[in-house]
Amino acid sequence: MKFLASTASLLATTALSSSTTTDAAKAPHPLHPKFRSQLKCPYAENWLTKGAEAAANELGIDISSTHQQQQNNNRKLLGSDLPIAGSCTYNNSWTGDKSCMNFHGESWTLDAMVERCSSEQDGVASQGVGCEDTSDDVSGWCVKDVSTAATSMMSVPEMKEEASLMMVSAMASCDNNKMACEAFVQGTFVAIGSCASGAAGGGSSASDQADMTMEGNKCIIAPGAIGAAHQAGFSEGYSTSCPNTPAQDSPYMWPLKWAANFQTKNMGFGSDDIKFESRGRTFYALDKNWKRSDTTYQLGTLRTVGQGPCENIAGDSDTNGFGCVLNNTDGMSTMIHKGGTMYFIDWKEDTAPPVVGESDVSKIEGCSKINMAVVGNIRSDWYLDRRGDDTDVQYLGDQHVFYPDPDEGPIPMLAKQWRKKDFASQYFTMSMLGNPPNKVDKMADASVEDNMHWPMILNIPGEGFGDDMLQVYTNHELLTDEDDDLFMIVEKYIESGGECPERNSFINGDEEVVVGPPVQEVHIPSNLEVEEASWTTNEYTFSPVWQVPMKPVVTDMGAVASVSAAMSKPATEVSDRVTVESCYDEATKSIDMSFHFHDIDPTANGRLPWMAIGYRSSEVCAMTPPSGGVTPIVLVTHLEGEGEVPRAHSTSLLPTAKTLSSDAFASMYMLARDLGETDDHSDVSVIAPQVSNAAVSITRSSLTTDDTVTLNFKRAVGEKPEQLNLMYAIGMSSELGIHTTRKCFVINAFPACSSPDGEVSVVDSTKMEDAAIRATLGSSSSTVSMVSTFVTLAFSCMIGVAVWF
Repeated sequence: MKFLASTASLLATTALSSSTTTDAAKAPHPLHPKFRSQLKCPYAENWLTKGAEAAANELGIDISSTHQQQQNNNRKLLGSDLPIAGSCTYNNSWTGDKSCMNFHGESWTLDAMVERCSSEQDGVASQGVGCEDTSDDVSGWCVKDVSTAATSMMSVPEMKEEASLMMVSAMASCDNNKMACEAFVQGTFVAIGSCASGAAGGGSSASDQADMTMEGNKCIIAPGAIGAAHQAGFSEGYSTSCPNTPAQDSPYMWPLKWAANFQTKNMGFGSDDIKFESRGRTFYALDKNWKRSDTTYQLGTLRTVGQGPCENIAGDSDTNGFGCVLNNTDGMSTMIHKGGTMYFIDWKEDTAPPVVGESDVSKIEGCSKINMAVVGNIRSDWYLDRRGDDTDVQYLGDQHVFYPDPDEGPIPMLAKQWRKKDFASQYFTMSMLGNPPNKVDKMADASVEDNMHWPMILNIPGEGFGDDMLQVYTNHELLTDEDDDLFMIVEKYIESGGECPERNSFINGDEEVVVGPPVQEVHIPSNLEVEEASWTTNEYTFSPVWQVPMKPVVTDMGAVASVSAAMSKPATEVSDRVTVESCYDEATKSIDMSFHFHDIDPTANGRLPWMAIGYRSSEVCAMTPPSGGVTPIVLVTHLEGEGEVPRAHSTSLLPTAKTLSSDAFASMYMLARDLGETDDHSDVSVIAPQVSNAAVSITRSSLTTDDTVTLNFKRAVGEKPEQLNLMYAIGMSSELGIHTTRKCFVINAFPACSSPDGEVSVVDSTKMEDAAIRATLGSSSSTVSMVSTFVTLAFSCMIGVAVWF
């Protein structure tokens, strides 16, 4: 399976160079199956699956920075002030085309260039000759300082840079290239060619979220949906008192420095049978954005996406041939996550066995790493608030549960619980200790531990890519700065002469599997799907600082009818970005719908990004049917030559579009027809006050603002449907390509449409009340974009969030 990409392989298509070449050897990937149980937290499976659409789908925010101002004339041609030592040509595993990077600086040796080039697919290193940048499609260079290599024993500081050539294409505009470079690669984008004139303009930076960032660059969360649970990879750490956050100083957030044993059990859909079990101990230093996990036991069939080579693939009907049978009940494997980098450590088997928390680096067999870029460690208040895109939270209150104490067995425990919803409309349940030992006595001299609300039980959904999990924490302890050595074993190992290379491919038998976006999706149902009847937003954090928002209260059903009459159709708040109004027209046997896309701003070329509504064939949340075929979509575009206002088209989402295929996008354009000219759509209109110079009177809905794009149409359906399975996506640019956000949703409110004279048909009161409340919430909702100069970007086709607990 494919699960992550190296930073350079995410860049756009490049030109080639000709030179004397040295074939780069292929390197194995670090993720042996024994490391896979480390990946068991909210959003982890989807982030790995989508590889780096891990980040453009969820990130998809307009990221700019002041790095561009650092460029000068010398760098515009070569991308670096340092001399060229050589270059590397390779196959871009995301585009399938050739790519190229320059090595700048006298510290680059031929061996070092060959080693670096070997991490790319079919990499070929060349000494003394750089990449050509004469193509008309060149957008610029992505320059990254890599001087701080794993050579701390050097007496002379080294100066080394990598400069990757980036190209403009149908799926990568100048802005896209700049964002991919600065956000994911954490480099400096040096524009050349057609991108040079507008590359340095405007944008937001890390200062835009300064009101939530502590001095020292702490409390920075990842952008988009990743921020629903993560610190940013570049954040210097987190705090229990991040300013202006909903959970500031809450006693119920996770401690910053702590450790606990964990036991995790995986259960298949529709059953309580245990499919897989793992045990170990996890250490956190979240104030530094650090985590360590020592896994000592793995048994059963692990079903998750992005698995490394597996010696015993599950082939029974119960797993549909998907999963890896593991029996690692001896020994230990270690994962360390520091900032935007994750390390995997193998321990020697022919010496004294390592112990949990081992610090003797002479026992290390090997080390490897992957660049997590956008994904830092968990933020300690992740389950308490609604920050981040495509997420929600529900405080549940208290209940007694049986807690599996390791010494006494199951004992009653009061748990204070929160549910956290993800972009896939599945939820996690976090159970915190409700009654710490000192709660009743309130002794002033009690220890911090006796007042601590420890994390106790965490329920994790499979998110469509694995089995659900139940994780229990026991034997808790607080850590201090004196325990930081637990997290420093990689540095000590390198200082002792060891190496910890970055990998982007692995060997599975005789086959080399190169990292890249997945072509097929495997959907595994979850027992933890959000039920509309059981979910309501309830953001309550017990913060002594934050003010709880007012909740709408509807008691007079006459008032409810007035609210509904004020709307032409009942409204469903799908997310902060989309609200949908819908009703059923008996006379025309059609549904009358309005889709309101919120927070839509023009891109750098003055055009609005593309927007789309997809008709899913089933309840499965997939871009295209898992069984094969295409997904009908309504595509709203604002391309050059289309006029002042965006236009709505009917076309099909092709399976190959998931790989960002330019041919797929071209085919989708060719298949597009004006939506109003199709047989099943009528009364089509698109309202976009952002780009229209004409005075537009918006009378159809009270849910629109100056940055809302509204798509209206009627669709012939025959008899009134029970529900519509839909999805939406909002693009990053005006041309088809990666999207900034995406979500599946269901519409099941289809009361009779209002008559021309304004009369409102009588509908079910419970649905009316729900619609009124949603409309009230929807009209006041807004999206706060967490934009940062140092934001990192993982880049693919359908993205999610990864949380590594």
